[in-house]
Formats: sequence, C-alpha cells, structure tokens
Amino acid sequence: MTTYLHDGTEFDLDGGFVDVIGVEWTWTGSYTDTGEPLLTGSGHPAPVPLPDVYHDHGPLIPLPKRPTNRLAQAAVSADYTASIRDGHTESYEEYALRTAAAGQ
Repeated sequence: MTTYLHDGTEFDLDGGFVDVIGVEWTWTGSYTDTGEPLLTGSGHPAPVPLPDVYHDHGPLIPLPKRPTNRLAQAAVSADYTASIRDGHTESYEEYALRTAAAGQ
C-alpha cells in the first residue's frame, strides 16, 4: 500500500478515489517535484497533484477495493442445488407458480 498524508488525512494511492460529482481519480505512479502524487481523472488532459484535486474537487472518497479472485470464485461457484434444498432460493417452478398468481 502506497500512502500519502495530506491535511491530516492518509490517502491509499493504490486504491483510487471518486470526487463529489463522480469523477474517478487514479494515481499515475508519479510525483511532482515537491513530492505530491499526480492523479488522472476523466476530463482532465494532464495529471493533477492530489492536493489540487482535493481542494478543487474534494472531498475524495476511496473507491471500494476489488474482491480477491478467491472471493469472486466462491461467489460464482455457489452450489445452486444445495441452496434450493436449504431454502435460500426458490426453484424456477416455485418462481413460476408464485408469479403466475400475481398476474391474475
């Protein structure tokens, strides 16, 4: 994790940020001559120092971290038959019966 401290707030540069209007900002991996991290955001042709982005577009909200490959695999590999058996989901037949009655 690469961090940068600005105005008492620690920024995880590896994660990226979103500003108050929804523009995503990511660290370029470079710094200014004074040691400020350079960020890129959509609509900005050149990298902008983090303090400037923070002042002009902030606050900066950390983007959610992406799930690990292991977690993503576990989420998409769930045993569907076992979940039906345990009552966590309904079968297609149960769904069709339930929704057919709603249309009458």
